[in-house]
Amino acid sequence: MDQAKAVEAAKLLVQARKTGVPIKELPQDIRPVVAADSNQIAAEVTKMLGAQIAGWKITFLYKPREVPFQHPIYKELMFASPAKVPVALTPSLFIEPEITFRLTADLPPRAKLYTHEEVASAVEACVSMEIVDTRFDTKHKTIRQRLNERATLVEAYADNQTNGAFVIGSPVKNWRDIDFGAVKVRMSADDKTIVETVGGHAFTDPFPPVVVLANYLRKGPGLKAGQVVATGSFSGFFPVEIGQQIVADFEGVGKAIATFVK
Repeated sequence: MDQAKAVEAAKLLVQARKTGVPIKELPQDIRPVVAADSNQIAAEVTKMLGAQIAGWKITFLYKPREVPFQHPIYKELMFASPAKVPVALTPSLFIEPEITFRLTADLPPRAKLYTHEEVASAVEACVSMEIVDTRFDTKHKTIRQRLNERATLVEAYADNQTNGAFVIGSPVKNWRDIDFGAVKVRMSADDKTIVETVGGHAFTDPFPPVVVLANYLRKGPGLKAGQVVATGSFSGFFPVEIGQQIVADFEGVGKAIATFVK
């Protein structure tokens, strides 16, 4: 994507973040077409905001020759469980259960590929929840509608992969002994079940995309101790209400807890 166009698209998304006024869509001539375009726009948004990167999201179009979507998570949007999340910060009230991986050591830039073992030895798993939000106008198209069509998905992901915020639970040291494909996952609101599943991650095991990301970022900023990596939900996102206690419970693994507050 032409750099000037990426900058122009980023300015619109930054304005929407700062004013709270969503945009219907990006103009046709600066709209991202492939994942690399979305990554480029998100990188410009980060520069313009001067935001501190506390982690990364990675996901895929599952199509040959497409690079992964790799977008930063900002420090101001990261909360430790149990968390009280201001609804003004992320008003969508959509949330989903995830396993994130927190770096316990740096994986710095280098020429040599990182191996599976090197990356696994440098992370710990955390039960987490992502709050899904967008700077695009949901009256025009809901988040789900945008993500169900490739063209609008690529555009939606230019907005940091529809990230509103993250709630990160306590680390699990023995995560490599866990069969995530067999783990029972329950997300509840005031103890009423919202969704229940066994496994559900697109890769069955949420860890392999972390290795992919580490090897992309070794050509750039690398990964730093304390940062987290999110690789996708186990169930998709669901609406909740202000004041409810939301719990993501990965049976035998741990919990993450959050409440939206005014």
